[in-house]
Amino acid sequence: MSGPSLRDIAARAGVSAASVSRVINDRPGVSDDTKVKVAEAMRELGWQPDQGYDPHQGALIGIIVPELDNPVFPLLASAVEVQLAKHGLTAVVGTSTRQGTAELGYIDILLRKGVSGLVLVSGRHANPDADHGFYRLLHERGIPMVLVSGRVEGLAVPTVATDEALGAKIAVAHLRELGHRRIGLAGGQGYLRPSLNRLDGYRRAMRELLGEEPPADWYAESAYSIAGGAAAARQLLDADVTAVIAGSDLMALGVVRAAREAGLTVPGDLSVIGYDDCQLAAHSDPPLTTVRQPIDEMAAAVADALWRRLEGHGGRARDYLFTPVLVARDSTARARG
Repeated sequence: MSGPSLRDIAARAGVSAASVSRVINDRPGVSDDTKVKVAEAMRELGWQPDQGYDPHQGALIGIIVPELDNPVFPLLASAVEVQLAKHGLTAVVGTSTRQGTAELGYIDILLRKGVSGLVLVSGRHANPDADHGFYRLLHERGIPMVLVSGRVEGLAVPTVATDEALGAKIAVAHLRELGHRRIGLAGGQGYLRPSLNRLDGYRRAMRELLGEEPPADWYAESAYSIAGGAAAARQLLDADVTAVIAGSDLMALGVVRAAREAGLTVPGDLSVIGYDDCQLAAHSDPPLTTVRQPIDEMAAAVADALWRRLEGHGGRARDYLFTPVLVARDSTARARG
């Protein structure tokens, strides 16, 4: 007969499962009163430390993504959920949108529900100028967490990201091979770290591979959406670019839409490259050439890093930086002339 579960002990003690996990693993952030309650509950339920009990089995992990409209976020959340399950952990997914509950509100709700750790995707940590005090408070309280697509300077927690600057360079190199020189970038919101990294990589690649600094009107900033991509494309088409690198696959679809509205063909008149390689990329019209993020590998790194934190393995927090790859399809072609 198996021993009591983490939730059994938490229910008997009247505390959260996360508190039970901290007591068992002798981690900070638990009051003496809570320790006494948990110890009493374990005694009443007959829990013994030598019975092979895994205190994290079935523990809840909160995954917070900024939205579900962009298919890369549900894709990543689903992949992380699968990897967490391999460690016996259960994921709870929430979205922080301007219209709904904000990221910090979701974090507070999840902690009250007893989650044992957090996976934060493209949240406030993706904005280098935002107030990151709440993340520091969570770290001081001993809450295990992993930050995806962003970081907080000086905060010793694991981060997972794709090398966006390299992704931009890969895209520029592909277009150069096709004879393009007037290459524009339809970037996402400029205050986000992935956007900043991609813009930096684009500018460096244009200098290194084409020998010139791209003019200001070859870059347009907008939202990571179809409408945002279309808005950015209209600015870039006015600058007579022959190719556009988009900040996401959704933005790339918007670029294609704007090109057609202007009477242009893709890729005949305008080559377009997306970013992410979501499922829709291969089935769009035309199928998108895109820069693929290795979602499965990233998800495995997220789960492994969080598990190590739950197990109490401290030390230097590792930064996982993954290499993107180009997936060539039908939205890019040789430049005319």
